[in-house]
Amino acid sequence: MRVVYPADFFHDGRGPTLVAVHLAPHSAQLIAIDYRGPDSVDRQAPVQHLLFAHAQTFMFTPEEVENYASNAINWANTKNGALVSLGRSPWLESFSPMHLGKCEHFRAMFYDEFLDVICEAVVIRHGAYAGGL
Repeated sequence: MRVVYPADFFHDGRGPTLVAVHLAPHSAQLIAIDYRGPDSVDRQAPVQHLLFAHAQTFMFTPEEVENYASNAINWANTKNGALVSLGRSPWLESFSPMHLGKCEHFRAMFYDEFLDVICEAVVIRHGAYAGGL
């Protein structure tokens, strides 16, 4: 497990607030997610976004149904990082490998949900997602 962007995407027991999910037009391909840091109590706080390079599959899990006992991540050991790479996880390996050679399994903790995504990379950019890559 590798913590990704711990200074920019972090948790204080609960992760950043998910603001918007952006999918490719006419599809269910994940492109980006807008978020506010967990320390932003006000809706006027700056928005940033996670940009997913070549996302292949993704899954949101509400925190109420997350099985913490079987979770491979001990979030207390991430030094407050809320985005990790699980590399070539069993979940990634359960899919057909044809398009997944460069992919990793990333997991993000948001305030009320977790996001698992298989993609080539995750990049943080300032401001709300405005289209393009």
